[in-house]
Amino acid sequence: MSRLFSGTPFDRPIVCETCGKAVADCRCLKLPEKKKMSDKPGGKHHNPNRLDSGLVLTPQNSKIPADQVAKLRTEKRKGNRFVTVITGMDHPANNLPGLCTLLKQQLGVGGSVQGRTIELQGEHAEKIERILTEKGLKARVV
Repeated sequence: MSRLFSGTPFDRPIVCETCGKAVADCRCLKLPEKKKMSDKPGGKHHNPNRLDSGLVLTPQNSKIPADQVAKLRTEKRKGNRFVTVITGMDHPANNLPGLCTLLKQQLGVGGSVQGRTIELQGEHAEKIERILTEKGLKARVV
């Protein structure tokens, strides 16, 4: 025992309760509470950091991970209709409804957010990949 605090709680690094890694290495998301009906803009409980998905961005989870890659694939649905599906963007800071609106406007197609995926009508994987890379996100066609 050469140090004064050796073996005490002051000597041990702070670790995440969920994964057990050091706080600097932790990638766990501490998801905040869900959106309430009284949180509409202008309401008394309105939080400007809250996303459309109901999650609140805090300094710990407000940056998109650098190793995140959006995966684009084209699916054939009934009636020989094609749908481009974007997955792999599970982080709350992505703001999927806003990204979906941007893609729909630039491509001139319909689409929606289904859970944590974006579905756009038609075969547009290469165009979407170009738009996402211009926006600074990593994307690849699967």
